[in-house]
Amino acid sequence: MDNEEKLMSYRKIKIKKFISKNKFGLTVVFLIALGAGTLIYLNFGKASLDFISISNINEEEVVYPIQYSDKNITINAIIADPRFKDLAYFDRNSLLASSISSLQKSGEIETLGPEKGTWLWTPIMDITPSYRNKIISGAKKDKIKNIYLSIDSYLDIYVMQDGAEKTKLKKEFDSIVENFIIEADKNGMSVDAEGGWRNWAEGGHSYKAFAVLDYAKRFNASHQNKFRGFQYDVEPYMLEAYKNNKKEVLINFLDLMGETVTRLNGSDLVFSVVTPEFYDGSGQTPKFTYRGKSGYTINHLLSILDRREQSKIIVMSYRNFSNGKNGSIEISKGEISEGNNYQTKIILAQETGNVEPSYITFYRTSKQYYNKQAEILQKAFSQDKSFGGIAVHYVNSFMELE
Repeated sequence: MDNEEKLMSYRKIKIKKFISKNKFGLTVVFLIALGAGTLIYLNFGKASLDFISISNINEEEVVYPIQYSDKNITINAIIADPRFKDLAYFDRNSLLASSISSLQKSGEIETLGPEKGTWLWTPIMDITPSYRNKIISGAKKDKIKNIYLSIDSYLDIYVMQDGAEKTKLKKEFDSIVENFIIEADKNGMSVDAEGGWRNWAEGGHSYKAFAVLDYAKRFNASHQNKFRGFQYDVEPYMLEAYKNNKKEVLINFLDLMGETVTRLNGSDLVFSVVTPEFYDGSGQTPKFTYRGKSGYTINHLLSILDRREQSKIIVMSYRNFSNGKNGSIEISKGEISEGNNYQTKIILAQETGNVEPSYITFYRTSKQYYNKQAEILQKAFSQDKSFGGIAVHYVNSFMELE
């Protein structure tokens, strides 16, 4: 064993002795030189030692967040059904329109104050009354105000042949959604319809985006308890084609967003779009011309969303530390700064799921630690016009933090 190995071994022994001398129930966060800049989170209430490494981050590496809906996504959100290809038509004239898309008011649809949102990926038909109540009560306990409810599974009904069985399932789907919104309303929470898959902006696939959008619009038109908004979580950077054709893939994505703004005209749905933190040009995102203007994806997207009042961008600013180099504050500055030039709000999302690399998630930390970092993040941008609040991904893993 060389001197360096002996030193590392000695330090680990010292940590074990420190733990053995402290009573459970004490939570400590501090820095120690196991390696340069490694943050150790000690939660003695769980009798565990959680390591959150911030020293070995490769700042040249672009982290592509995993699309978490992968675990629950229906095959009908992934494959292309040729029967519906004609519904994927983009009206280029509407994409170039500069008029503001109006928001038809239908009661109070937005909770006051900054966003405090979370996602629920469970397929609609799997949401039982007891599970629904558990999720909503848990979210309320954690002071969540906005739930993004995945409705991708509606596509299983959409592709069915018309008939009694399809009508029956549609009514059951509607009933589960309605009861979820009613329960959320009772607990002071709004609900957004969420949909998305990486290929939804690609040729032959965008009918899926319009199908779930039309569902949300029809639902609100026929129900007293309504969705507050509609959200896309389309992550085209995960496509194989993105590696060599970034500009083309991103333009397809922007076209879908522009067409959606047009199709939302006259509805009562607030529009939000989930993006990674590198659409501002950091990392490997190219600068390109779109609709006659040069800029990065975030610039073009803000211009599109400003066509519809109360629009939001939810940036996946995934880090488990707020301050310092490559922390969530630093990687969010580009979007917040650019957003200050627009009306669209920027919401910053944090991750709590079991994903890699470990430094992007609060998984295996505590809720106390998460809340502290979220507070630091919120305070950092509280004076920025564009800052709209924080979202946490996702409700089940967030509730599991102790």
